[in-house]
Amino acid sequence: MKSLLTCLLLLASLCPVAAKEHRVASVASPDAKNIVNILYDGQTLHYEVFRNEERILAPSPLTMTVDGRIWGSDARPNEISCGGADRTERFVVARKYPSVRDSYREVSLHYSGYRVEVRAYNDGVAYRFVGTTGREGCVEREGVAYAFDADCPSYTLLTGNLQNWFEENYSERMLSELPSDSISITPVLVRVGRYGVLLAEANLYDYPGLYLRPTGRGFEGVQAAYPRKEEFFDGTNKIYATEREPYLVKCGLDRAFPWRVTGIFDDDASILGSELIYLLSDKTRNDYSWVRPGKVLWDWWNHNNIYGVDFKAGINTTTYLYMVDFAAEHGIEYLLIDEGWSERDDLLTLNPEVDMPAVCRHAAEKGVGIMLWAKWINVDRQLDEAFEMMRSWGVKGVKIDFMDRNDAKMVNFYERVARKAEECRMLVDFHGSYPNEGMRAKYPLLMTREGVVGLEYNKWSDRATPRHDLIIPFLRMWVGPMDYTPGAMLNAQRESFRVNAVEPMSQGTRVHQLAMYVVYESPLQMLSDSPTKYLENPECFDFLKQVPTVWDETRPLFGEIGRNIGVARRSGDRWFVGIMSGDTLQNVTFDLSFLGNGNYVMTAFCDGVNAEVNGRDYKCFGQEVTAADRIPVALATGGGFAAVIRPKMDSGEHSDR
Repeated sequence: MKSLLTCLLLLASLCPVAAKEHRVASVASPDAKNIVNILYDGQTLHYEVFRNEERILAPSPLTMTVDGRIWGSDARPNEISCGGADRTERFVVARKYPSVRDSYREVSLHYSGYRVEVRAYNDGVAYRFVGTTGREGCVEREGVAYAFDADCPSYTLLTGNLQNWFEENYSERMLSELPSDSISITPVLVRVGRYGVLLAEANLYDYPGLYLRPTGRGFEGVQAAYPRKEEFFDGTNKIYATEREPYLVKCGLDRAFPWRVTGIFDDDASILGSELIYLLSDKTRNDYSWVRPGKVLWDWWNHNNIYGVDFKAGINTTTYLYMVDFAAEHGIEYLLIDEGWSERDDLLTLNPEVDMPAVCRHAAEKGVGIMLWAKWINVDRQLDEAFEMMRSWGVKGVKIDFMDRNDAKMVNFYERVARKAEECRMLVDFHGSYPNEGMRAKYPLLMTREGVVGLEYNKWSDRATPRHDLIIPFLRMWVGPMDYTPGAMLNAQRESFRVNAVEPMSQGTRVHQLAMYVVYESPLQMLSDSPTKYLENPECFDFLKQVPTVWDETRPLFGEIGRNIGVARRSGDRWFVGIMSGDTLQNVTFDLSFLGNGNYVMTAFCDGVNAEVNGRDYKCFGQEVTAADRIPVALATGGGFAAVIRPKMDSGEHSDR
């Protein structure tokens, strides 16, 4: 133990420490590129972070105030212990691959009643407080801070309120230009020299989520205190916390608090392979073998706009029986029935136009799972009764919406839902939600969540732009799956885009939408457009039906935030490639070195020659390829490229696996 600590201190000695502070301990990542120094300045603990001997974070305080005592203000730890791990973590529900290497070094500073744990990974660092006393207490404040040595470019999701929808467009500004009266939803990205530095949290339970307030050359943490009084405002889908307690949470103090995470990446493409948030989160010990990822046919985005049929499409039994049949015929695993199947403020009072038990029975016969939408306010009041009712019908999942807070009471609601869903063997999509923070590791039935400006915004605004589409994979998706809800078959460039709630469209090209199914990660991935639209576009629909929602292997090809992204993913013996561009015309080239030996057949979609004017223009082509080939791609504004690559069979036919 002592020899390991000595080694870590020697590694850290490469990095200078300010004269007024003394080093308490240090820890280096397994590859020795990331180093964290724990410092004491005479009043509180600080930490600083280096990568390749360049300082990423300047000394930043880390404290927690519990019952008036400041954890992190003690001069000397009672003990310093070191450890680490190098193991394989298997995902219960895969995302980008079935397993991931969990390799880190750790140092723990032990004090009376608490300890501070600091970990260094090859792709980032993290720290947390752990209480070691059995009594109950109030956490009054946590001093989270991220300080930088210079003014740096940043990507933030700014809001002015602790109560919000967690759905903002990214602000791209220098740290000094960020308004001090705003707070940012995490994750946040800061450019420190050539490095991309992502700031987030992991393993959030019974504790408020983290916002970051700009401080000129960094951020300080902001968290919502526990609600004391709540009021419902009719027509807003909100319960406002009108009064709050003088503490963040009252809890037992024999517990771990959330990790404060700093991801550090040499280039943007490296972000796409990181699972740091998942690795820092508690893992499940229960059986989730029943969880079934898949694609989801969805009614709400397309306004139930089915035509060319002999029934009145809408929120009614006939429409949903048709959609079940459509899903079954085309191998779509789920149908999501959104708003309207019950009274808006009562899940137990059903819409007489929708015979939900009959729809669920028909779906079971066809092998299609039914998912139901619900407001969180109703779920909060009717959790047991509503979930038992759904279970009796055979419902396979719920989509819960409009959670507009992340105080400890709301965080606890998420876990209440997860536990009940586990009991009922139902999947959960937290839609109107704060971004992921690792809870899916403990509850793998939590398949996806929103907290992102997604395709739905095109029904009432122009906020889901191609540039935005090229920011979110590097920031929002880093912390976990995102429910962007792609799949639009009406596609327009900015000049011809129009807002339309009944027949909505997307910005960018058709292939931009197809590529999202490879680039964007969500074990439950929506097919958002109308069944009729998919029947009118059989080539594109055939590609979407083939794309899996979980993967055996992922290879980031290239990427630059806001500009372009390229990802190759394998499922069985098939490779899928997705490439997307932002708001400029581009030419890119990628190689096929990820393929094995032998010959392959690639079926690809690229932007048509007129896609710069008409976003629906595309070209589908096939060609034989090998691992030695390089593929040039011309991308329109908001463009894309999507392909499936199969081994060429001896008979000349394609594999259908």
